[in-house]
Amino acid sequence: MPSYTRPLAASPCGVALVLTMLISSAGARAQQSPQPSMQSAIERPHALDSLVASALLASPRLRAAEARVRAASTRVTTAGSRPDPMLMAGIQNFPVSEPGFRDFMTMKMLGIGQSIPYPGKLSLRTRAAARELDAIEAERASARLSVAAEVKDAYYDLAYLDRTIAIVDRNQRLLLDLMKVTETRYGVGTGGQEEVLRVRVEAARLSEEAVALIEQRRATLARLNATLDRPSETPVAEPSIPARISRAAIADSASEIRFVSSTIGARAAESPFPPLHDLQATAVRQNPMLLALRAKIDAQLVRETLARKEHLPDFDVTLAYGQRDGFSDMISAQVSVPIPLQRKRKQDQLVVESRAELAALEAEHHEQSNTVQAVVARLHSELERDRAQLALYVKAIVPQGRASLASATAGYQVGRTDFLTLLDAQATLFNYELTYFRVLSNFAKTLAELERMTGEEILQ
Repeated sequence: MPSYTRPLAASPCGVALVLTMLISSAGARAQQSPQPSMQSAIERPHALDSLVASALLASPRLRAAEARVRAASTRVTTAGSRPDPMLMAGIQNFPVSEPGFRDFMTMKMLGIGQSIPYPGKLSLRTRAAARELDAIEAERASARLSVAAEVKDAYYDLAYLDRTIAIVDRNQRLLLDLMKVTETRYGVGTGGQEEVLRVRVEAARLSEEAVALIEQRRATLARLNATLDRPSETPVAEPSIPARISRAAIADSASEIRFVSSTIGARAAESPFPPLHDLQATAVRQNPMLLALRAKIDAQLVRETLARKEHLPDFDVTLAYGQRDGFSDMISAQVSVPIPLQRKRKQDQLVVESRAELAALEAEHHEQSNTVQAVVARLHSELERDRAQLALYVKAIVPQGRASLASATAGYQVGRTDFLTLLDAQATLFNYELTYFRVLSNFAKTLAELERMTGEEILQ
C-alpha cells in the first residue's frame, strides 16, 4: 500500500475540521451565480469599439477595398471621355517616275481626325461605370462589416476562454485542497484509497483541460491580432462580454426571468429583438452584398441599352491641310461612317449577351436574397435559443446544481453520502458554469453575425 504525506493534522478531529472548512468554502463558491460574476467583469464600453475601429483602419482587406473604389471612381471619369484625336502628317500624290514636289497634285499634308460616338453612347457608358462604382462601394461596406464581425467573434471567444480558464483554475485549487483532505483521511484510516485516486484523476483531467484551453486562447489571440494587422502575441486586456449584450441575453436577476408560455421549449419572454420578418426586410434592403448585386443589375441594364445602340454608327471626322509648291494650298474635310453589314452576327448578338447576363444577375440576386433571409431566420432562432438556455440555467439548472452540491456536502459531513457523490456534484456544477459562459459567448457571436447580415446594429 503506497504511503502519502500528511500535510494536515492526522487526528480525526483535525481532519474533520479542515474538511468542514473546505466543504464550506466549496459551498460558498457554488453559491456564486455565474451571471453576476460575468457582469462584475464587464469591460469598459469603449474597449471593443476601440479594437473594431483599429481593425477598420489597419485591415489590409479594407485597404484593398479602398483601392478598388478609387480605381472604379477613375473609370467613371474615363468612361464618358471621347477618343483622343488623331494627328496626321504625310505626303499625298508623290510622283514615282519623277520624284519631287513640282507636280501640282503633290502636297505636304497635315491633318487632324476625331472619332465621335453616336449621341447618347458616352452618357450610357458613364452611367454603367457609376453603377459599377456603387457595387464596389457596397462590397467595401460588406468588407467593413465582415472585419468588424471577425474582431467581435475572436474577442468574444477570448472572453469565454478567459472565464473558462478562471473557472478551471478555481476548481483545480479546490481539488488540490480536497486531495490533501483525502490523503489525510486515508492516512488515518477514515477514508478509502479510491477517494485519493479519484481526486488525483480529476485534478489531472483539469490540468489537461487547462493546457488545451490556454493553447486555444493563444490561437484565438493570434486570430484577433491578424485581423488587427499586428503581431500574434499582442495582448488584449481582460476581454469580456459588453453589458448591453449581457442584458439582452439574460435578465439581471432570476426573479425577472419569464417565458412566453409554460409549454416545453418555450422562448424567454421580452425579447430585445425585432420580429423576424422585420429583420429579414432590413437585411434584404440593407445587406451590402445584395446592394452590390442590385448595383450590378442596374449597371447591366444600362449596358443592355448601350448594346441596343451599338448598330448606330460612330462618326470619324477628318480635317487636313495640303501645301503645294508653286500652287495654291488645299483644305480637305472627310466624314466616315461604318456600315453594319454584320449586324445580326455582331451588334444583335451583343444585345443577346447583355440580356442573358442581366437575367443571370437577377437570378443570382433572387437566390442571394433567399439565402440572406434563411440565414437571418437561423441566426434569430439561435439567439432566442441561447436566451432560453441562459434563462433555464439561471432560473433552474444552476440553482439545482448548487442545491445538489449542498445536499451532497451535508450528506458527506454526516456520513450519508460517499465522497465520489460529492465530487460528482462539484464536477456537475463546474460543467454548468462552463456551459453558461459558452452559451453567453455564442449569443454575442451570433448577434455580431446577425448585425453583419442586416447591415446595422440590432440592439439600440
